[in-house]
Amino acid sequence: MKWLVPEKQKLIQFLQKQINPAPSGKTLRRVLDANLCRVNGKVERFGTTDVDKGTVVELSPDWKEFVAATSDRFNVIFEDDHLLVVNKPSGWVCTDDECNRSFGANRFLVHRLDKETTGLLLLAKSKNVRDSLIKSFVEHKVEKLYVALVDGVPEEKRGSRKSFFAKIGSFEGQTRWGSKAKGLYAETHWKVLLEGKEAALVLCQPITGRTHQIRVHLAETGHPILVDRQYAERFICKYFAKRILLHAVRLRFPHPVSPQMLDLKSPLPADLQEAATQLLDSFDAVDALAF
Repeated sequence: MKWLVPEKQKLIQFLQKQINPAPSGKTLRRVLDANLCRVNGKVERFGTTDVDKGTVVELSPDWKEFVAATSDRFNVIFEDDHLLVVNKPSGWVCTDDECNRSFGANRFLVHRLDKETTGLLLLAKSKNVRDSLIKSFVEHKVEKLYVALVDGVPEEKRGSRKSFFAKIGSFEGQTRWGSKAKGLYAETHWKVLLEGKEAALVLCQPITGRTHQIRVHLAETGHPILVDRQYAERFICKYFAKRILLHAVRLRFPHPVSPQMLDLKSPLPADLQEAATQLLDSFDAVDALAF
């Protein structure tokens, strides 16, 4: 759905005039927040933005399906007397308060995923177990793997980035991180799993656990995650992704109580599979996880 703006006005007001019946402002704000609108080719998330005469406004053709979609539920991947590993849905914020509301008392976050990131989230059922697991993270005994659908196709098919993270600015109230001469050490290894004409599926292994680490390092290679506006303004790929397409796909770590080594995988979520099917050559969700 694409329109040409006839006269200067607010983006939400313009969209309400084009759509019949006109959706509420609240509904359109959800659509904008899901990265489903572009203004002159650039993703726009603010309904109060002025759009001038001659501006091209484009809305994803499946915005209605997005609005009608029900919320994702937590799927349990592993559970025993000490641990709980779930599939985190996009939109759920990793805070202690949200953890208590969703899982009840005596459930403790061991690590955190960004709001839009999906996949394996590890929780402990006691503070002692939480502290033991955090120690395993600090000592690099936990193997973490993520898959990301990135903009463009990297020329190099594997690589690593080692840098120091520091604050470089802000974006919509959030800190923007980047590599500088001094800061917190960050290390990420990556390799291309599958390619298309405008995008690629990349497997990432963060050795350290810095905030936005994978997002920053991929953006610094020139191939940001679709559609990570915090670290890229424009994208070669025109796919309307509803969120940043990053998924925590695997956790491998020693059990904090028993002698077993846990090796857990999470299937790719439906939205990432749909995007990969459209953008990648010969995509198969099962084959993509054969690592």
